[in-house]
Amino acid sequence: MMLILLFLFVLLGSPLHAAVYSEDCFNCHEAFKKKPIHGDLSCTSCHSDIKSIPHDEKLIRAACANCHKRTTKRYETSVHHAQGLECKNCHDVHAEKEKKGCTSCHSDVAHKTLPSRDKHLATLKCVACHGDLDRSRVEVTVTLPKGATLERNAIDRDGNGFVDPTEWHALEALLDQRFKGFKLERQYWAGGNAHEIVSKPATCSECHEKRSRFATAVVRIADTTSYSLQLSPWVFIPEFPPLTLFNKTVHGQEGVRCVDCHISQKKIEDTVCHQCHQEVYQTYRGSVHAKKGATSCTDCHNPHLIKAYKELGAKERIAVCSRCHKDYITRHEWLPNTSLHFDYLECTTCHSPGSEKSMVFFFSKKAGKTGKKEGALKYEDLEKHFGGNVNLKGLIDQYAKNMVKSDEIGRLLVDLKKSTGENIFVDAEIIVTKVHHDYSVTRLKEKECVTCHSAQAHFYNSMYLNLPGKERHIYVPVKGTLLSSYPIGMAIDFYLLGEEKITKKDIYAFFGKAAPGQPRDWKSLGFKWIDFSGVILMILVLLGLLAHGLLRILVRR
Repeated sequence: MMLILLFLFVLLGSPLHAAVYSEDCFNCHEAFKKKPIHGDLSCTSCHSDIKSIPHDEKLIRAACANCHKRTTKRYETSVHHAQGLECKNCHDVHAEKEKKGCTSCHSDVAHKTLPSRDKHLATLKCVACHGDLDRSRVEVTVTLPKGATLERNAIDRDGNGFVDPTEWHALEALLDQRFKGFKLERQYWAGGNAHEIVSKPATCSECHEKRSRFATAVVRIADTTSYSLQLSPWVFIPEFPPLTLFNKTVHGQEGVRCVDCHISQKKIEDTVCHQCHQEVYQTYRGSVHAKKGATSCTDCHNPHLIKAYKELGAKERIAVCSRCHKDYITRHEWLPNTSLHFDYLECTTCHSPGSEKSMVFFFSKKAGKTGKKEGALKYEDLEKHFGGNVNLKGLIDQYAKNMVKSDEIGRLLVDLKKSTGENIFVDAEIIVTKVHHDYSVTRLKEKECVTCHSAQAHFYNSMYLNLPGKERHIYVPVKGTLLSSYPIGMAIDFYLLGEEKITKKDIYAFFGKAAPGQPRDWKSLGFKWIDFSGVILMILVLLGLLAHGLLRILVRR
């Protein structure tokens, strides 16, 4: 019985014909003898209708979809499939290495309409613009010299885990100064399938406006430890609005047309700007920038920017200057707490004496447990609380005197805190509200703190509350007593701006013996009463120690 079962197993388990091995095929198809791209698969894995050698003259066409189901499905949506191209048009399955790429068929594509053609083609792969991307990002690797280290807080100065353009420019300067021989590599990585080529390439706005491609970026610091930080993609991808939004730009609102500035395919020259900005040019032409030929108008000004200049915060304005002056941090290390100064000041505050400076207040918020600043409130934040079409000026200027008082700001602040449940506070920046285009004054030799830290500082002549509007910000004048009326806990850092050292006049005022015409009330001293309290406390401690020492000497006797 066992012999019968064994005989049936051999008979039914073996083919009635001999197996066909790839070596048998190579007797006739010697050209395919090299290891094919499909690796260890045999010839009959694809040509499954070959049952014996010699085989039929006509064989069933090998079906790639039998193994590559997912790729085939994606390929069916591509422009190549619509044009009738088959797998074999690009893939030689019998070759040791595939040789065909996009340029095998598209070698003569001119890309005439592509701005900065050579730069785009050298940086991006074809699929980045012509494919349906799954994901994409900019990857930057900074490799430091052997043994060198760079702390996170030297790059991410505000500690929010994100490197903005200003911080990146400061990092570039730091690398040039302290890490000779460093390497910086960047890659525009596009995760797309070459089998899913779309009929129309990506538009400029997908990268430069909508962020649907290369929306994220990361920088990796390769040193003795190695770590990564999120990076603003706008550092490497210039931002500009689409044509449909040009009417919202400063130029668009003034009725400027594209052809008024773009008179040729070349870069816009300063002479185009001078046609409308003649007065500005007369000031600028005598400055160091103009005399040295260091900059053109568009190096500092983005003519397509939707935001007006006065809507830019201090950090955004610093980012404009730091594109060239990357070492601005190290050049200002003489400043006490350098980073704090650049959180609240822009470059032109000191380097353009002819400009009008102002202290601008705004509502901002902090993160829950970390307490770190999240940035100024936006119009959408106020809209959630007060509904659509918010009358911002009427909301804050309740007395309709075009002058905001401390109690009006205080009421709105308390209301926002209760309504939103967020940690909202009053923040401030010292920025230029009327620009004078001469930045020739360096002030590096002066180093006078009292230029700003005194009651006579020029920016105290004008104070504003900046409220975010739906399209444009609103600046409402603020009464000058605002600083002295707020408790320290309601503000952050700016409560020390108007203070200077104690003078004789202050001492007389403190004891109610001021000269005629001078304030006699200690309340008029602002925050200087804190200095008085500290000095008096120190004197009392010293007197106590002296008395204690004298008593010990007398007791011993």
